[in-house]
Amino acid sequence: MKKLVLTAAITAFFSLQGTLFSSMLAAEQLVLPVGEQTEKSALPLPQRGMHKESVRRDFGDPEEVTDAVGEPPISQWRYAQYVVYFEGNQVIRAVVKHPARETD
Repeated sequence: MKKLVLTAAITAFFSLQGTLFSSMLAAEQLVLPVGEQTEKSALPLPQRGMHKESVRRDFGDPEEVTDAVGEPPISQWRYAQYVVYFEGNQVIRAVVKHPARETD
């Protein structure tokens, strides 16, 4: 009899907890302006595998350079409209900066 009461109490407790947790969980849908990013993707960007010297020659001096961090060493060159990520001396990715939205 004690086991039955204990089992019923535990079941009731977890049932209530499930109801509380499910009412607390909510998801917000985020809409990303992919169409706006497409305009900027037409920018000429450094390609994967390019050497730092080639990037500097073809795209000019960056506005900001961050030191290499981690293993493998990853560094960044920041330009006005994009960021170039390097592993050692080679480009691994160039990412277009998302334009700031005007708020009303």
